[in-house]
Amino acid sequence: MPHILMIATGGTIACCETVHGLSPALDSAALLGALPELSALCTVETLDLMQLDSTDVTAADRQRMAQAVWQNREKFDGFVLTHGTDTLAYTAALLTHLLPHFDKPLVLTGSMLPMGVPDSDAPRNLLDAFRTAADGRAGVYAVMNGQILHGSHVFKQHSTEIDAFLSANAAPAGEIRESEVHWNTPASVSSGEPKLVEQIDTHILPVRLSPDLDPSFFSVLLGYPKVVLEAFGAGGVPARLESAVRDLIQSGTRVYITTQCPEGGVHLHKYEVGRRAEALGAISLGSRTFEDALGALMCGEL
Repeated sequence: MPHILMIATGGTIACCETVHGLSPALDSAALLGALPELSALCTVETLDLMQLDSTDVTAADRQRMAQAVWQNREKFDGFVLTHGTDTLAYTAALLTHLLPHFDKPLVLTGSMLPMGVPDSDAPRNLLDAFRTAADGRAGVYAVMNGQILHGSHVFKQHSTEIDAFLSANAAPAGEIRESEVHWNTPASVSSGEPKLVEQIDTHILPVRLSPDLDPSFFSVLLGYPKVVLEAFGAGGVPARLESAVRDLIQSGTRVYITTQCPEGGVHLHKYEVGRRAEALGAISLGSRTFEDALGALMCGEL
């Protein structure tokens, strides 16, 4: 029977109502207490790593999560990590890059409603995460509302609905139907050895373009290590901002371009405005989600 480590980090799934609003309070034992059928699926040990609203989770916290997984990789057949939904996409993406070629299942899950409240999605999501981890397919995934999403393609599209997540720029990895895990594609073959990335760079600034952004804004960024421009549509730099962006690049800042669209990616070579951005030296982030691009940049891959 698969032996799974559950790592609890807080989030809505662990929340209780307080005079100040919902706040994470339930530990891993309380969460598992809602899953009596789990004993027939796998054996479980738990690690209460932190109790945070995911809005408060930092890159250093995500490194702690990766380290906890890495330090226990020889003892367990898979991992389930409970997490708040608001920044689950950021954590799933960064863990994908912090643990490249990971050879065990690492499954993130959370819920839109706390464990124990009427109609909560928490029991289903948590049990589905254990089903996915126990199935044994290596890689980083998020499991929400019956969908198995690749860690690098997770996107939260709704702030309140149960069906809040989609798989951006890729089909879902699989789904859970009638308590069974169904994969959409064959398991991929790893092209490298598993490792833990221990040094990351968080000096990355996203800048969302708007139609009337003042060019003078870029002067305060001169020399900043990395800037990601969230551009319109297929990507590009408006003509009135080109001089400011050119100065930024010439100051030593690496400028990357993503799109404000949740799906479709950047295609700088398609339009003249995109080709002008290429000529300035801006770097396309292609079909990566913003969260995935951020993880790759932090880990020095781009």
